[in-house]
Amino acid sequence: MKKKITFLLSFAISINSFAVDIYTPKAPPSIPMLPMKDGVKIHYYQDVHTEIIPKIIKNKDGIYVIPTNLGENLKNKGLKLKLLGVTSQGLISIISNKKIDNIKDLNGENILIGAQGSSPDIISKFLFKKNNITPKITYRSTPEVAKLMIIKKGDNAVLPEPMATLVLEKNSKLIRTIIYRDEWKKLTSLSGIPQVGLYTTSKYNKTHSKEIENFMKAYKQNLKDLKKDPNKFINLAQINFNIKLSDKGYEESIKYMNLTLIDGEKGVQLVKEYIKTLEENK
Repeated sequence: MKKKITFLLSFAISINSFAVDIYTPKAPPSIPMLPMKDGVKIHYYQDVHTEIIPKIIKNKDGIYVIPTNLGENLKNKGLKLKLLGVTSQGLISIISNKKIDNIKDLNGENILIGAQGSSPDIISKFLFKKNNITPKITYRSTPEVAKLMIIKKGDNAVLPEPMATLVLEKNSKLIRTIIYRDEWKKLTSLSGIPQVGLYTTSKYNKTHSKEIENFMKAYKQNLKDLKKDPNKFINLAQINFNIKLSDKGYEESIKYMNLTLIDGEKGVQLVKEYIKTLEENK
């Protein structure tokens, strides 16, 4: 009887140790994770600064979906983090209430940006500076920016997916005028904006290397499945996310999410070049 109990306990521990904890916002990079069940436990967060940074500082086990500029900043401060891979090559657009053919046409125009100091803000300032323009920026939270555009209280807004597509769906008179990835490619040697990544602690990467490897394989496979048939992923996003976007809207939004998984040394070098580009043009 004692041997049986010992066996059951060890079996339970082995199952529990296999589960990888993922901390992610209800946002595009988590879409390939939605069908995952065995070995993955998803924890959604709303505020990276109050909910996630404290966990990282305490060296809490898990994989974190966070902006790459934040992840690299934490590493520079001495936290032992490892970049596992880049999950998006740019998912920001400018939505406007009138036709704008060139980003330079935004010079002097009013523009709403969500969260000062966030990656959309940092990337916007980079693009504005490189194009020698000075739009009149007003900061609000991203949900507030979306609402103001929908009720026709904004001229232009910087919005990530799927919020950008949601705004267009709610107000058909608005236009997607500027796609940040396209503008970035014109100004840098990079093909996209590696703004979101998967990070984990160095300790967790060593103790759970096999589980992380399995997760990465599943993520890559789901990315392929998403491109072939997005319906299953859209249904799961409708269930799990708070953004009430139609199925057609989600399918449109996915085109602008630029989801990917660039891992290994290639991902590390891509993020280094991204951070270096931003730093040199502050």
